[in-house]
Amino acid sequence: MTLYDLLCSWWRTAVPVIVGWLGTLLAGIYVDIDEQALAGGLTAAFAVVYYGLFRLLETKASPRFGWFLGLARPPAYPTPPAKPHNPIYGPPPV
Repeated sequence: MTLYDLLCSWWRTAVPVIVGWLGTLLAGIYVDIDEQALAGGLTAAFAVVYYGLFRLLETKASPRFGWFLGLARPPAYPTPPAKPHNPIYGPPPV
């Protein structure tokens, strides 16, 4: 994984959390309950719903929806190369 891929994955996680926090602030204007309970619950709920919705739209409708997660495309993780067999023990069983 490159540094760019790592930063992309972090950014695509941070954007929904920030949007969830902003949604919590907006919801707090209209709801009169304990502010800490509201903030904790709504931030998590908004972030999960926001991420899920735009990740689904990104994969099913158009990659352009990735912009709502902070970047236009998910990071690409290369597959690791296959490990060679250990010559001490011989080839792997068939």
